[in-house]
Amino acid sequence: MNENLSQMVKNGVTEEAVVFSEADLDIPETPAEEVQQTANPNIIEITNLASWFDGNVQNFPSIRKPTVSITGVDPAEQLLVTIGSEEGSEKRRIVIFDDAHLIPVLDRPAMDMQIYNNGFRIVYDIGNGIFVKSYGVRTGLISVFCNDIDDTLIPYAIVRAKKKDTEIGIVTRDPADVRHKLSEALDIEALQLRYKQSSKAEGLDSNHSAINWLLERQATIEDINHHLQIDNVIIDTLV
Repeated sequence: MNENLSQMVKNGVTEEAVVFSEADLDIPETPAEEVQQTANPNIIEITNLASWFDGNVQNFPSIRKPTVSITGVDPAEQLLVTIGSEEGSEKRRIVIFDDAHLIPVLDRPAMDMQIYNNGFRIVYDIGNGIFVKSYGVRTGLISVFCNDIDDTLIPYAIVRAKKKDTEIGIVTRDPADVRHKLSEALDIEALQLRYKQSSKAEGLDSNHSAINWLLERQATIEDINHHLQIDNVIIDTLV
């Protein structure tokens, strides 16, 4: 599988200095409570990072939780982890999540977690070909629902949950509809308006080729807001 599944366990390196802030993103506002009423009645409960992490860390080969106790660090409220660097290197990076007991995450087993300088991304397989890429940001939790199309995660909906929310609804989309949209001709001008870096790309003639290019680019990026920017561009392209 490509990044969306096989490469998501690798840390990327940003190709160029492209910086986004969360306030700059044009992400559709879909409140968690509204999704519960209008989407699939199934829900995903929200818990906190501190209590969720211990039950999932074994699924993340590059992330470890030190077993030593540190003076002044309350394990019930603060989470300290180490992250492996390049393959073959023993050097590890230390990250501390202050107030981890207040940081929201989806209360489901996860298949991948990546920690960046401005947040984290957790990937969940919730069944029936539906995956969720969930981003921890300053204001809460942003979850991107994806279909598994030929071993590639194709985003189709974004749900924003505030820190006070206790659950989100599961949003579904017919994979056949996504496949049909992927086969359509690309509106290159619209893509370049949504994501100006695409003007450097060559050979983009279908939605499928454009989405593949965007996902390959996303796999090299370590900025949470840039990840969300690309997810949003893909969703808009496949509307």
